[in-house]
Amino acid sequence: PLDQLIWLVGGPEAVAEMTGRAGQQLRKEGGEGALEYCKRGAREGIPHKDVNRAERQAFMDGTKLIAIISEAASCGISLQADRRCLNQRRRLHITLELPWSAEKALQQFGRTHRSNQTSAP
Repeated sequence: PLDQLIWLVGGPEAVAEMTGRAGQQLRKEGGEGALEYCKRGAREGIPHKDVNRAERQAFMDGTKLIAIISEAASCGISLQADRRCLNQRRRLHITLELPWSAEKALQQFGRTHRSNQTSAP
């Protein structure tokens, strides 16, 4: 389902995925719609341990305009429209699955709504 969502909103070239997943479904090189399971970051030559960091940077630089994050990868990251980053577009925060704890939900919303931002989400 996550791969399907990513393809629906533009594919891996447009979506920064920050999750705990090791792999993803990608279109085969030169293939006409055929999919294959690949390790995340393998095609770009990014070591698995650095994939989430590279995806975050792509989002903050504006190379990818959509970010999908999971609880597994959300600890300690900021995705707000910070005045110091290239991508200062207004953020739209959609939560697909609310955490059981209200405290965790507030922390999750804080990923896109923090101080020094150019606009509120």
